[in-house]
Amino acid sequence: MHEGAILICGVGGIGCIWANSAHQKCSDLSDLLLIDADESSFFESPLAHCLHLDAIGDGGGAAALPSLAAHRLAEGSSSISSLLDDAELVVLMTGLGGGTGSGAASELASLARSKNCLVISIAGLPFAEQPLRSAIAQASLPALDANSNICIQVSMERLAWYARARGSDWRKGSGWIQDLIEGLVTTLARVGKLNLDLMDLRTVVNHIGDATLIVGSGSVANPNEVVEVARQSPLVNTNIDGAKGCLIQVEGGPDMTLAHLNELTESFVSKLHPDCQVILGARSSDEMLGRLRLVAVVSGL
Repeated sequence: MHEGAILICGVGGIGCIWANSAHQKCSDLSDLLLIDADESSFFESPLAHCLHLDAIGDGGGAAALPSLAAHRLAEGSSSISSLLDDAELVVLMTGLGGGTGSGAASELASLARSKNCLVISIAGLPFAEQPLRSAIAQASLPALDANSNICIQVSMERLAWYARARGSDWRKGSGWIQDLIEGLVTTLARVGKLNLDLMDLRTVVNHIGDATLIVGSGSVANPNEVVEVARQSPLVNTNIDGAKGCLIQVEGGPDMTLAHLNELTESFVSKLHPDCQVILGARSSDEMLGRLRLVAVVSGL
């Protein structure tokens, strides 16, 4: 892939935190774009391209004003046009329920699609005890979904539970967001033993129906456990049983064998549709010694 082909984008406060944290795992393979009305989102991101949607002139955010954030993005779109011109894949992260993410994320996705980018959106949905934010999120979700090739809905409650189990910070993605993006980016940008590319991804997401992306990691001693971790990803109402399309990337260390690869993939594919189109890739890296990671895009749900 050429330089700039993969663009990681954060929209709104939580989206910028997730994007910055994920980009640190694969900064040599992707560009970073942060968009927010609160300029403090940019302070710890020296490598980022930044678009400041200063909604009311004080640098403090867009509050619960999605339409204002969408308008500001449209006004500033010319400043990010060249980034989208170079991009082939846009990974967009946002938290819905506030002003900036709810208003600007779908506009950015629409702009990226108009430039023939493949768009994967990861949208965090508010906690149940936040009725106003939940209402705003539900109102803005259809537009983001319609403008994305894949729209992954993440439950903040399940993400917080996942973070407690891993001893990590849910606001920073609990480690799950980072694993997901690193796995996806390395799948597409680095040559593996069985190589995958963007055309494989486009083939899978073109199956009729919904699509999602999941990740799981664990010890090389227990490949089936990796599959179970992947199936417990903090997604919203997602059951991948019966999927008709699947792209699987397995990453391991020098100790990963063909038997590990077969056991993991057979365990994962066993619950998909009998005629599911499966595209398999594999990669070995020294930093994965003793570990396995599964990244899968499933479609036709």
